[in-house]
This record gives sequence, C-alpha cells and structure tokens, in this order.
Amino acid sequence: GLSAIARQTMMDAANPVYVLRNHIAQTAIERAEAGDFSEVARVFDMLATPFTRQSDRETPQDIAPMPDDKAAVSVSCSS
Repeated sequence: GLSAIARQTMMDAANPVYVLRNHIAQTAIERAEAGDFSEVARVFDMLATPFTRQSDRETPQDIAPMPDDKAAVSVSCSS
C-alpha cells in the first residue's frame, strides 16, 4: 500500500484547495454591485490556481463549509 505521505500527495493533486461556492460568489457579486470589484478580483485570482494554497489571498470563508446563516441555493445548469 501507499504511505500516508504518498496518499496525501495524491489527494492534494486531485482535490483543489479552493472551489467557488455560491455564498462566496454572492459576496463578490454584492460588492461588485456596490461598485467594489476587489472581491471579484481576489476570488478570480485565487481560483486561477485552485490547487495551490494562497494564504495571502485566502479568507476563512474560502475554506470553510457554507455558514448556517446562508440559505442553501439550488442552481440549475439550464439557466
């Protein structure tokens, strides 16, 4: 079998650190609608290299599960 380090390396290569989640996108949209595009730029830059940890750009919401106070949103790919 594989060592724990080899397994972790394989998982890190296959699973991105950052995934665009609805609540992250919504925050960026709301700030952009208010005229502040810095959050859009930050999220865009971070998602350009999603497998690499970017502590200088990262916020706690980027790696945390969806907060309980955010409603679950169903998204259709037909839109």
